[in-house]
Amino acid sequence: MLLKLALAVSVMVVTAVLPANTQEQSLPAPIYLHEFSKEKPQSTIAPANESQLTLKGFIQSIDFNFPKLLSADAERRLAIAKLLEKSGAFDPTLTHISEYLRVQDIFTPGEAKDAIHNESRVDLLTRSGMKVFAGMRLNPNDTKTPFVPTGNSGEYYAGVSVPLLRGRAVNEKVIAETQARLTQPVAQQIYLAARMEVLIKAAGVYWEWLGAKSRMIVSNNLLKIAEQRVNQIRERVTGGDAAALEVIEAEQEIERRKAGLVKAQRDLQKHSIQMSVYLWRQNLTPDTVPVIDAMPDLNPLPEKISDQTWMAARKLAVQQRPELKRIAAERQIVLTELQLAKNQLLPIMDAYALQGADTGKNGIGPVVRGGVNISIPLRQRTARGLILAAETKLQKLTFDEAAERQRISAEVDDVVSALNTSFDKFTALAAEVDKAKSVESGEKLRFAAGDSTLFLVNQRERATAEARIRLIDAHVEYLQALAAFDIVTCKL
Repeated sequence: MLLKLALAVSVMVVTAVLPANTQEQSLPAPIYLHEFSKEKPQSTIAPANESQLTLKGFIQSIDFNFPKLLSADAERRLAIAKLLEKSGAFDPTLTHISEYLRVQDIFTPGEAKDAIHNESRVDLLTRSGMKVFAGMRLNPNDTKTPFVPTGNSGEYYAGVSVPLLRGRAVNEKVIAETQARLTQPVAQQIYLAARMEVLIKAAGVYWEWLGAKSRMIVSNNLLKIAEQRVNQIRERVTGGDAAALEVIEAEQEIERRKAGLVKAQRDLQKHSIQMSVYLWRQNLTPDTVPVIDAMPDLNPLPEKISDQTWMAARKLAVQQRPELKRIAAERQIVLTELQLAKNQLLPIMDAYALQGADTGKNGIGPVVRGGVNISIPLRQRTARGLILAAETKLQKLTFDEAAERQRISAEVDDVVSALNTSFDKFTALAAEVDKAKSVESGEKLRFAAGDSTLFLVNQRERATAEARIRLIDAHVEYLQALAAFDIVTCKL
């Protein structure tokens, strides 16, 4: 009995303890080397190697180099160009005309008379609606032409035109410029919404990529255990302590685990290809996917979201989300449309005044012109239609805002639910890994004592590896939900 026990202990040291330690030491910290703590996990991210592609660095690369976001940013910059275009309505303009005319002399009917006409004028439209102008005319004729004659040195003048009702402070050009200015925050929020959509997808791909690395390591370590054991079993067969069939069974297990490793490698390749979609250089050429050594570990460990953090996240999302800011900016644009439409109900009444001097031979000295232009529409269907359209748009935006607020709150609720559910799942699976490791160690002890079979040992090892992979999957789910939580609450 004592001899059998001693033999069991010595064989256990060779066949059980060494492979188990090899498996655990080969795993990347902090994934599943640790024994799951019963205390609340820490969420502090350990400092990463500068050569590793962290999530923060990945997002920065997307912000600066991803073509889809660069395209969205170009749309945003188009709004700046639009504002510059609309501001051009208030640029001063210079008009000039020089012409020669052959007209009939009114003093000698049937006789032709030569005439010249030169006129230059500078107009400046202000945002108040007032127009300031200055100019000169040269029409030195001794006979009446189609233009008012001037002295030989020309007439020089300056004046203003002021809208008294319609167009005073509120007019089409001012509103067009204001709307172009308000379009910039709309374009900014559209860009940020597009960025959120890209980042949520990219973060999901990133964590799947790192999860694929961890799953491949588990499969690789599982294969190493089988490869180490087959040599040990050959020695036992040579010593007469095991049947030759066990060698074939051990070799069969190696092939099974090789197939599992190939599948894990293909999974990593697939997610690396998906990562390549988001990795670009500044010169718009695709960047290379980092090698496995530049892939960080899955971190941080899952942590449950408290109700207080949950409610604060809902409030923050409603305050910061670009969808709601876009609606607020669009509401300001529609309010300017309503303001203009109401102004269109007023009649046109423009007062103007001009003072100048007619100089040179035949000049009359001071010249003055002034008056009022009045235009009153007899019906107001255009203005009323514009008012109705603007009021309807405002109602629509109110409905859209209410729907977006509810959708955003539900989105935060869903992400928090995913976080807490994945935490609970991770906790249960971590406990399962601990139990699977205990069962595996016990089965190896029984095998060393001759009370078990290689088949059961292989089965226990596979069960532990499968539990580890499920734990990795739960960790990936948590990190994906955590990234989504930070994105939908505008923290990233």
